[in-house]
Amino acid sequence: MCAFKRVGSISGDQDPFEYYLLTDNEGATLGEALSQTSGRLTKCAATGVPEFIAVCDRTAEATSVTPLAVVRVKETTEFSTQSMATVADTVIGTKVTLHTDGLLVTATSSSGVFEISATDGATTTSNVKGYFRR
Repeated sequence: MCAFKRVGSISGDQDPFEYYLLTDNEGATLGEALSQTSGRLTKCAATGVPEFIAVCDRTAEATSVTPLAVVRVKETTEFSTQSMATVADTVIGTKVTLHTDGLLVTATSSSGVFEISATDGATTTSNVKGYFRR
């Protein structure tokens, strides 16, 4: 399974890990896009700009007590992932939405948040790179 992986940064920065609790009864997967709600991490909505990317897997806990390691999303950090549909070269520079799993992107540009910087244009599932944009 593909997920968001950091591939570089315009500024060359290497971001430190940060640690936060997940929402109770919610787990996380390595590379999953996350946001914070009421001080707790949760899966990012399809049209939401994630605040963090999980750097490890975490099993759901009824009462979350184990902090999850994450990296903060910056507009200067480039990530790679796969798409749920063909992302052609003509989509480069366009923002697409996140898939509901928080690990992949779609080819839907309406209310997009992930700006495509590169694609292999493969049919069905394209390998893409891009930046999260507000």
